[in-house]
Amino acid sequence: MGRPSESSQSSRLEVTLPGSGDLIPREMLWLYPIVPFAAAPLLAGDLFVVRLEEALVRIAGIYFPFITISFSFHALYVWVMPGLVARLRTPFSRGALHVAVTTAVPVVLAPLILAVKGRFFPGQHKLAKFALECVIISWIYIFPALIVQRLRNRAQNVERMAQLERQAALEAQLKALQGRTNPHFFFNSINTVASLIPEDPALAERTLERMADLFRYALDSSKIRLVTLRREVEMVRDYLAIQSARYGSRLRAEVELDERAAEVLVPPLLLQPLVENAILHGMAHRQSGSVLVRVRHEGHHVSLEVLDDGPGPFASEHRGSQTSMEDLRERLHLLYGEHGAITLSAAPLGGCLARVAIPVKDGLA
Repeated sequence: MGRPSESSQSSRLEVTLPGSGDLIPREMLWLYPIVPFAAAPLLAGDLFVVRLEEALVRIAGIYFPFITISFSFHALYVWVMPGLVARLRTPFSRGALHVAVTTAVPVVLAPLILAVKGRFFPGQHKLAKFALECVIISWIYIFPALIVQRLRNRAQNVERMAQLERQAALEAQLKALQGRTNPHFFFNSINTVASLIPEDPALAERTLERMADLFRYALDSSKIRLVTLRREVEMVRDYLAIQSARYGSRLRAEVELDERAAEVLVPPLLLQPLVENAILHGMAHRQSGSVLVRVRHEGHHVSLEVLDDGPGPFASEHRGSQTSMEDLRERLHLLYGEHGAITLSAAPLGGCLARVAIPVKDGLA
């Protein structure tokens, strides 16, 4: 009765941080229209003593080279320069490239800009002086922007490394917790099969087939971060079948799965410890007992409930190590933070109700 194993999910948590490949801040687009206006009084000293019409013409004449050079460089540093810089290995070679580009490009653009400026903004313009002004403008824009973005990239890299370290620590904790959960699960399940062998070999054989599926699932759980609730519930049904084979008619078990929650992703071996505890505590020193497993989709979260008709929370005569519940709480906290919770309470008609709430986003936990 083997089933295909769940397709592997990536065990790594995704880290999404701003790209570190930018060479200049993208906020520079907001500065390009402001800087020429602020620099106009310095570049045209008599700006406030001439007529308004002439002042506006002079400001427009200042704006034209500033805007042309700044937007040309912005396009160059967004779409062309990152690829060129990435090919260079040393800071010196990258710095030399920036100096060469910020000098050569304005010199090439200067005659074109000057020709247009001379046509629309009459006046005496010397090409050499104007080319030097264009180079100075490019340096004013580019070099502070390169320094700011480099510092920003370094900060982002530090943040990225810190987050990767936190991710590695989280994954190590999760694997350690699963490593504690799996042996606990194996030990109790093997005891169940062992008790069946002398009493009913045929039933023991069928139970071993189910055990093979459970072992495969448990082994895969150390490599798979998330599985569908449908798969988790299938595993719980197999586990309950094994326990029913052990207890016979003394154990009544029922599983309800809301189809709206069937494809929600959850960590493996989430329900099994709750079902195991319900049987151990609910059946302790009692002739019979019942277990109800109920999975429901409730708005923005999924509710997983395991209800038994035993003596209730903390009233069972069975004394376990409590490690499975502690591990489950810690796994939920590590994966979901404050949004993943487990509660134990008295059931309305007696017994214990264990409830896990998992947040759901776009159908996935």
